[in-house]
Amino acid sequence: MAYVIPMMSSAPGRGPLVLIVILTRDNLERMREGDPFDMHLSAYQNQLDLAMPLENLDLVIAYEEDAALLESIAKRGDMTALLTYIERGREHRPGDAEPPKLAARVRRGK
Repeated sequence: MAYVIPMMSSAPGRGPLVLIVILTRDNLERMREGDPFDMHLSAYQNQLDLAMPLENLDLVIAYEEDAALLESIAKRGDMTALLTYIERGREHRPGDAEPPKLAARVRRGK
């Protein structure tokens, strides 16, 4: 089961739209078998201002096994603690700030 936590943020360097996606072991095992994880942003239109430009979206993708801990933090509404926890091992490596490299360009309308 994946956890998708939408939130608005005024923290420097974040958002203002923040979408946290936390994958579990089950998600990774399914993806290894070719079963991709899908997310439809329209499902979060009551929690996020989807009219904002996409450049305002901060997407955080993490892997965690301790779902109970994550749920308890999220239920308290302490998003700062949640982000701090899932970023506890963040390490900046060469190339992290570079644009992504795509295998092939996807063109609109094709």
